[in-house]
Amino acid sequence: MTSFRSIRFRNLPPYTYVPGVTPHPISDVLGHMYDQPEDLHAGWGLSDWMRWGQILFDGGCYWEAHEAWEHLWIELGRRGHDADSVKGLIKLAACGVKVLESNQTGAIRHAKRAVELLSVGVGEKLYGFELVVALRIAEAFVSNPDVRPTLTTGQPAPIPGFALNT
Repeated sequence: MTSFRSIRFRNLPPYTYVPGVTPHPISDVLGHMYDQPEDLHAGWGLSDWMRWGQILFDGGCYWEAHEAWEHLWIELGRRGHDADSVKGLIKLAACGVKVLESNQTGAIRHAKRAVELLSVGVGEKLYGFELVVALRIAEAFVSNPDVRPTLTTGQPAPIPGFALNT
């Protein structure tokens, strides 16, 4: 029998949330996360949330990665060194959402904040993830904020250069 965990780690959502383009995943009845049971991820540890966020991010599901990492951030108590590093990942994912919206100002703002937060943990691993990888992505974006056209289909579309698993 296949466990829920292994299924979730293999399958990306059917679309990525882009405000104004696709249904809100949680609050819209057409959303891909609408009406999910609250205990859907029961038993997940901190490293599971970190890994799921990475999978979503690398798959072009930036809003969903933001949600996964936000859960991790909340579990960490929203304060402290590890929580700040996770908040940097959340900001990087928010940058990805803004890129898909073609919102250059918002994307740059989130990328700059990601650099600030991730710089503190450079050279460290957090739940198996090397923070320097995310820092390099954020720094590269700040240096050259190449914003692509607005995503109109909602199909996950990884942004070139936004890969955490290199």
